[in-house]
Amino acid sequence: MQTGWIKEMKETKRLKLSFWQLATHYSVAAFVLIPTIFTLANLFEIHVTKTYNGVRSGEELIETTIPFVVVAVLFVIIQYRRLRLKKFQFEYTEDEFKQAVEITAKKLEWTTVKNNHSFLRAHRAWNWTGSWGEMITIIKVKDGLLVNSICDPSCRPSIASFGWNRKNINTFLKILSETKQGINHEERVEIQEREWSLKRVATRFVMYPLCIGFIILGLYMFTNPTNWKSQGAALGAISISIFYLYIDLKLIRKKKVRKPNKPQ
Repeated sequence: MQTGWIKEMKETKRLKLSFWQLATHYSVAAFVLIPTIFTLANLFEIHVTKTYNGVRSGEELIETTIPFVVVAVLFVIIQYRRLRLKKFQFEYTEDEFKQAVEITAKKLEWTTVKNNHSFLRAHRAWNWTGSWGEMITIIKVKDGLLVNSICDPSCRPSIASFGWNRKNINTFLKILSETKQGINHEERVEIQEREWSLKRVATRFVMYPLCIGFIILGLYMFTNPTNWKSQGAALGAISISIFYLYIDLKLIRKKKVRKPNKPQ
């Protein structure tokens, strides 16, 4: 981390990333735009080189690409919002903060890479939970904490954390609060997230139809290809959509069959 980044993050309340981390963070939107690149190549062949041998007109190619552009713009907006540092008003001592970090790291399998008087950076690795891992950032300010958790931009690009970003933040804040109250965490159970919160329902309300639409559009593009490039784009759209639906439905089923914990 470069000198001055912490100060800038405090002022802007936005997470600062390196060039390659930003590239990874926004690469999901870029991946969705792959069909658009093929369309631009076809339009170049139609209007410039006059070598296009496909069956669709330029207008039809553009119409087919519009949904991908719209989704890519939505992903850019979502990824931009995810870089916000949320502020929480909190009074704590250094010992309470340190203890909360140690307990949370043990509970959620964080790996702390930097922890000093003003800044904490930790990572949670992939462990078959849907997310490829997260990067957690906590900045100490005068009247509280600035907190952020995003899909780790140092790992593979990820479309969603499947609840882990929220879990990282909520678990740490809850443990810090309970540490201030003198609660013993040795035998406390893992904090569970509400699977059907309003935000998650809204996300599924948007993502499920989009995934189904991409699968249908991908099948159409694969069975009615203009060339091999459109078939490749179709397979990519189908694969991403099926993977998202599979992981999310698997997590819902896992939480549904999980037995409730016994009270401590």
